Order: sequence, then C-alpha cells, then structure tokens
Amino acid sequence: MPLNNFIDTKKMPFNSTIEVEIIEMFTSIVDDKDIYTGGHSKRVAIYASKIAEKINLSQTEQEDLFYAGLLHDIGKILTPESILLKPARLKTSEFNIIKQHPVDSEKMLDYLTPLKKHKKVIRHHHERYDGKGYPDGLSGEDIPFLSRILSLADAFDAMTTNRIYKRKKNIEKATDEIKKQSGLQFDPLLVPVAIEFFNSLSKTSDCVQEPKTHIDVERFAYFFKDALTGVYSAKYLDYFLQENPHNQQFKCCYFIQIHNMHFYNKNYGWEQGNSTLIEIALRIKALFHSSFVFRVFGDDFVVLNPLHVEIDTENIRYKLRAGFESLRISLTHIDLECETIKNWKSLESHLMEQPLQNKDL
Repeated sequence: MPLNNFIDTKKMPFNSTIEVEIIEMFTSIVDDKDIYTGGHSKRVAIYASKIAEKINLSQTEQEDLFYAGLLHDIGKILTPESILLKPARLKTSEFNIIKQHPVDSEKMLDYLTPLKKHKKVIRHHHERYDGKGYPDGLSGEDIPFLSRILSLADAFDAMTTNRIYKRKKNIEKATDEIKKQSGLQFDPLLVPVAIEFFNSLSKTSDCVQEPKTHIDVERFAYFFKDALTGVYSAKYLDYFLQENPHNQQFKCCYFIQIHNMHFYNKNYGWEQGNSTLIEIALRIKALFHSSFVFRVFGDDFVVLNPLHVEIDTENIRYKLRAGFESLRISLTHIDLECETIKNWKSLESHLMEQPLQNKDL
C-alpha cells in the first residue's frame, strides 16, 4: 500500500487548535532545518500510529504515537548544523552530541503544557531492548511501550530513506535487519507486527538529501564547496557518480586538465596561481552553462552534464587559457551511458587508461 494512502491532513488526530499550531510550528522549523529530518518525522508518525492500530491500541494511544512521531526529533533544532547535515558517518564525538537530541526534545516539550504528555515517549525512543541504547540505558519492559513502537518506526524509515553517504535499503532488506535485531534493539513481541505492516507498503520514501533550495545549497556548501574556487569538491562528485546509475541524472562529463600549474606557480607565485584557478573555474561554469563543476586532483576540473553536450573544444580551450598562455589545457569527454562509471575512483581509473583528448600543446 502506498504511503500516501495513509495521509489525510483533514483527519489528522489533533485535539485542540493550540496543539495544531504548536506542532505545525515545530514541524515547519524542523523541515526548514533539514528536509530529510522533517519528512522523516512525518513518516515515523504514520508508521508508529499504524503499528499501534494493528495491535489494537486505543484511539488515544494511536494519536499519542502520531504526535510523538511528529515531535520526536525536535531536539535536533539545537544540534549544530555541522553535525546534523554532515554528509558522512559521524565521528564518536559528533555522535555523542547527536545522542543528546531526545533529552533536548524532552526539555522543549516540558515548557508546553499541551504536549508534556509526549515527552517521556520521545525521551526513550532510542533506548534498546538489550539496554545498550540512550539516553538512559533502559532495557526490556522498563522502556515505555509506546517508545518501543516509535523505535521500530524510526529505524525502519532511517533504513529505507536515501542519505548522501548511503543508499536506502529496500523493504525486504530493512525488515530482515529488523528481524536480526529482535530482542536486541527491538521488542521481540512487537517485531512480527511491525514487519507485517512494513511489508504491506508497496514503496517507501524517495526523499534525497541533495540541496534543492538556495538555502540548502549554502548549507551544503559547508561540506562540499571547494574553499578556493567555489565549485564543488571531488567528494560531492563521488556522490553524484554513485547515484547516476540509479537516477540517470547525467549523460556525460568533461574532464578538464590544467597542465604546467606547478611551473606556473613557481614562476608567478602561489597567490597568482590561486587567482588563476579561481578565474578558470568561473570560466568553466560560464562556458559549460553548468552548476555541476567539481575541482579534482588540485588543478583539474570535472563538469557533469544532464544532456550530451556538443562543444567546440578549440574555442573552449582558447577561452579558458586566454591570458594564461604558459598553461596547457586538455579536454576529455566521457559518455556516462556507455562507460561503467560508478564512483570517483572508477572515473579516475578510466581517465588513467584513456589517452588525453584534445590536448592544447
């Protein structure tokens, strides 16, 4: 069953106008903070309330789980963006900061009388059945029952949603992982019911962590923009290349190699060399009409193209090196539909094997 079949905003179980307004405020802030986290909270709310329905919990308990799902990550409002939006696995020190968010969520709800009843459930949604969770290391039935349901919904959505550092699992692989964690991370009595519900879904979220708005782009620039030239880094190129076999966003790419930069820096100084790279990066963006420009190998660039782009290579080379005659430039075109390019390493290997094309000698 598609997830959208569960969503009917006119029938959302809110008890009062003030609750609606407060929850809408929090979910809006979380959405704006991180589009992944915002959509995640809504899906967890639906999953948790549906599991509660399957085990015949009361309407009130179903509603409580829905609220708790919407609010369970509001503590991340206080999490530094450098950690919350980090497009890679967290270091131990960073994860320890993330682990504070259930406590922060509880503290925030403690100021709001209509929502205080949800704070205990939210505080304990990262506890584990075996006692190895956080923040309090509760185990078994000491973990609030609704928190144990919320934990299942939260984990399933995390596994079935794309993150920039990992592709999502399909429903079968996610439920297999939940089975393996029965009695460890999850309540073994709840696992079969949750899996039955998850298996009833025909698809899961297609949410991605790519920046979509100007604000998103600026937030991601912290991680992915090359500090010198302002284009993207090889790390971000690797992400797009890994995704491309699945979404076919790009048809081809150009590798633009700048030769003699070492001698250029030696003759004119590093500061002039840096200024030259900045200027060449600006020219590449303008000449290729693309925002998908990446700096690689220090002195070189890759341009990803959504369409096959026919270019006048002689004209492009001339315009790129105008004013920098001591530099040499080569362009290599790669058809991403024909070549097996799965990540930056495979592109690098491919480039090493190919003779340089259109080298300006």
